[in-house]
Amino acid sequence: MVRKKKEVAHRILLAAVKVFDKYGLHKTTMRDIAESAGMSKSSLYYYFRSKKDILSAVVKLESATLMEKLSMAVQQSISPQKRLRAYIMTRMHLLFELSVYYASLRETYLEQYAFIEQERKAFTAFEISAVSEILTDGVSKGVFQGRDILVAAKTIIIFMKALELRLIISKSMEDLDSTVDTMLEILFHGLEIR
Repeated sequence: MVRKKKEVAHRILLAAVKVFDKYGLHKTTMRDIAESAGMSKSSLYYYFRSKKDILSAVVKLESATLMEKLSMAVQQSISPQKRLRAYIMTRMHLLFELSVYYASLRETYLEQYAFIEQERKAFTAFEISAVSEILTDGVSKGVFQGRDILVAAKTIIIFMKALELRLIISKSMEDLDSTVDTMLEILFHGLEIR
């Protein structure tokens, strides 16, 4: 019985993702989610008390997916340079795919929900830790200079957030590879002629 309830709840969350993506987080109703899940609105309330609860569950699900896949991506690369590229590319592609999570990070009306702000802070902490770990590995291998790792990590995260803005505006991943490669070339080798 518990397994069936979890399966139905998961089906609801998948349906909610589709509806949130179609109508937006603000305009989606419980009725929209129920219809997409193939159930009555009253049955939906058995599993989730409100749209906020569904949104929270979707954001947590997509957040866990994002962090797991980012961790896996950097483990597959050996050199610190390739690990950093893998992190950035995986991050950008996943944020583009995980539409509800991505929208929750950028939609200002959601700031009223404490769980969204907690999620934003948790993801920022995860990113600082993950990028710092890659940079520290590079320093220990003699690939990167041992400057302030935290400042360097935050600078790289700022660049990634600028790429997010590009995704919002263009809604396209076109030229992402070349943009990331150019950024990493500048990061690794600088602008000055040596």
